Amino acid sequence: MKTFVTLLLCIIPVSLFAQVNNEILRAMDNYDYETVITLIESDCEDSLLLVTKAQALKAMNRYPQAIGVLNSLILKDSTNTKVLIDLAECYKLTGNSRRAADCYQKAMNLQPENKYFRLQFIRSLLASENYEEARTACHGWLERDSLSATGYKYLGQAYEGLQDAASAFLSYNIAYRRDSLDAQTVARIAGIFNNNRQFKDAIDVTERYRLSDTTHIDVNRQNAKAYCMLKEYGTAVKRYESLKGLGDRSFLTLYYLGVSHYGDNWFYGAYDNLKEAYQKNPMDVNVLYYLAKASARTSWKKEGAEYMEEAFRIAVPSDSMMVRLYDGLAECYGYAGDAVKEVATLEKLYTYTKKNSILYRIARLYDWKEDAKNAIRYYEKYMAAVPEDQRYALDENGNPAEDRITLYQQAWKRIKKIKEEGFFRGDIPVKSVPAEKKDTLALHHAK
Repeated sequence: MKTFVTLLLCIIPVSLFAQVNNEILRAMDNYDYETVITLIESDCEDSLLLVTKAQALKAMNRYPQAIGVLNSLILKDSTNTKVLIDLAECYKLTGNSRRAADCYQKAMNLQPENKYFRLQFIRSLLASENYEEARTACHGWLERDSLSATGYKYLGQAYEGLQDAASAFLSYNIAYRRDSLDAQTVARIAGIFNNNRQFKDAIDVTERYRLSDTTHIDVNRQNAKAYCMLKEYGTAVKRYESLKGLGDRSFLTLYYLGVSHYGDNWFYGAYDNLKEAYQKNPMDVNVLYYLAKASARTSWKKEGAEYMEEAFRIAVPSDSMMVRLYDGLAECYGYAGDAVKEVATLEKLYTYTKKNSILYRIARLYDWKEDAKNAIRYYEKYMAAVPEDQRYALDENGNPAEDRITLYQQAWKRIKKIKEEGFFRGDIPVKSVPAEKKDTLALHHAK
């Protein structure tokens, strides 16, 4: 009887343990991770159960706790590749790619022939921007497998990170020759072409890929950008609209689609997409610039000037940028019908460019406002600034071209007309224009 009782006492814990294990397994099968976590005690010593608990914690996005459990297991056994990989995945999910790479490297050292470990190690190095280490790791991979398209692809990414575009392109080219249907490789090659303004080459390589797959987002982005940069706006719009249909509403897709619509003279489409891009990044000067110009050509004319003024406030004050912004702002004021601000903006623009045509634009605005004094003043400033060899349209024999009249001659005619009209009103005496009085060629041509 005593022996039976002793045996029964031994059997009960085993039975209870088996029952708990069965409950844990059922909970895992039913995705009941909270129950799994509850059933496995914090002081549990069973490695298999702790791995299960870590998996449940990971599934519940409780990554720090999962990492804690897995690290405790590594302290007991640093050669367990299953735990190392689970730990690496958790680190990746927390954004710690450097720690993930360390785990993959340990697993790779334990199993040097395991391609998955090596692949994930290099990916993690690239994700953590450890490009020199990634380059070295890729060379190690290619020493083992010189025909690997993937190895050359990641080598290209490492060189890109190191800002060695030539080596990157060479690596991608080798990868492409080994696998021309790898979308990432195609997109990267096209990206380099686009960055070097080789837009036709970018189109060639992406269009070849699109013969087999028209849905890859990265390839289509580079393809669409190349068309946009070549000002083939109709095709660019089709590509970018297709990208939106694939769920791509990224900042650059919206921006370039807006620019393409603008280039294709569909200003409402430009406005809609650029407005959405602006909401994603309100500090981008280029977005503000095109949004302002699109607004000025739609029902939101007042917004146009406001967006351009905002661009001024955040722009880096380089001369080239200021020229672009002032020109755009003047255009917006023009569409908004604010001639006073348009003139003031053009005067500022002239200080940056010294282009004679701006003086003529100012003169025309004053002329339109019937401000005779200022119109004449700016017409004369314009005429004085035009070089002699650019004042008249000449034919191939050097004689006045009767069918063409230059802005210089138009300016002279407008001054003459304004003064004549002023004379009849009695407010301006008729006087000859000093610059034209001696110029019989201009007088003859302006009749």
